[in-house]
Amino acid sequence: MTPELLVFALGVLGIFVLDWLAVGFSWIRIERFTKPLAMILVITWTMAAAGWSMQPMVVLLILAQLCGLAGDILLMLPSRWFLMGLGAFLVGHLLYISLLVWNVSLSIQGGGFTELSLGWVLLILIIWAAVILSFYRFVAPKSPRLTMPPLLWIPIQVYGWILSGVLMLSILAVLLAPAFSATMLFLPAGAFLFYISDSLLAYDRFKRKMPKIRVWVMVTYHLAQFSLAWGFLTFLGQV
Repeated sequence: MTPELLVFALGVLGIFVLDWLAVGFSWIRIERFTKPLAMILVITWTMAAAGWSMQPMVVLLILAQLCGLAGDILLMLPSRWFLMGLGAFLVGHLLYISLLVWNVSLSIQGGGFTELSLGWVLLILIIWAAVILSFYRFVAPKSPRLTMPPLLWIPIQVYGWILSGVLMLSILAVLLAPAFSATMLFLPAGAFLFYISDSLLAYDRFKRKMPKIRVWVMVTYHLAQFSLAWGFLTFLGQV
């Protein structure tokens, strides 16, 4: 990473911290400014790190981030916009999945699909099943059919499956990469932080209220989005 990009990244982190403070101290007017600004800066940093190129993978990454920005804005609106916000994040995760599948496919084409590769895939499928079970055990409400309408519970389940899929594919992308570099770990780290962020949000909203949980939701969310950007750009050879 160039010194200019590093300074830019520190500036992005500064806005993250300001937004966390705004959430923690209920500075509503400041949060309305810092929350969308945080993702705008992540998108701008991504474009700068990619050399302002518009190659297909970069475009997909930016589109996924724009979905995150749209979701952030929609979730600041009244609760009737919740499903729209959830839908925006869902589309973003599908775009992340398309990038991950693309990277995994390129890795397989470059190194071939060996017995070790098959073993990694089977291991990831087993872990994915465990993650899905943990979602229903620890995050999902005990009686969702009694506590929320089906039109809300169904998309929440789909969202959980897709988000866990992003996490599993990000790990697989690193395991199958022809050449490993430490910065590749930003990719699964970002996916894991995203999973933690949304799990905390769902637990607080649908299972049990926790004080000041929104601060931790935003901390993990912002770090997730930036880590995913850095991880994907590493796979593209941009940082």
